[in-house]
Amino acid sequence: MTSASPRHAQKGFTLLEVLVAFAVLTITLGVLLNIFSLAIRTTQIAQEQQKAVLLAESKLAELDAGVTLRPGVERGDFDERFEWETRVEEFDSRALLDNQSQLTPYRLSVVVSWNDNRRYELATLRLVRTEAQ
Repeated sequence: MTSASPRHAQKGFTLLEVLVAFAVLTITLGVLLNIFSLAIRTTQIAQEQQKAVLLAESKLAELDAGVTLRPGVERGDFDERFEWETRVEEFDSRALLDNQSQLTPYRLSVVVSWNDNRRYELATLRLVRTEAQ
């Protein structure tokens, strides 16, 4: 009686195992690329927001440093992407101040807008002596 010869152990991967490994790798890389893409977009949005805040603070400081305040609206551009609008208006303070006060409150606001739908507004109150107007 002759015995059957033992089969040699397989070395390497089968075609099916290689295809499954490539499928898993493809799905994993796709997910990682989406995560990196989202991180880049979020970083760009945060940079734009930070720039808008700095521009608004700068414009408000410029407006506040003026000698006299005149009610009104002004508009302009910082560059091709960012636009600004300043608004100076008297603040209704009858409930806060007595009529004898020599101080007039003004509301100063700056709006910086970009990308057609994004905007950042910064506002403050400034008291001005009546005779200094």
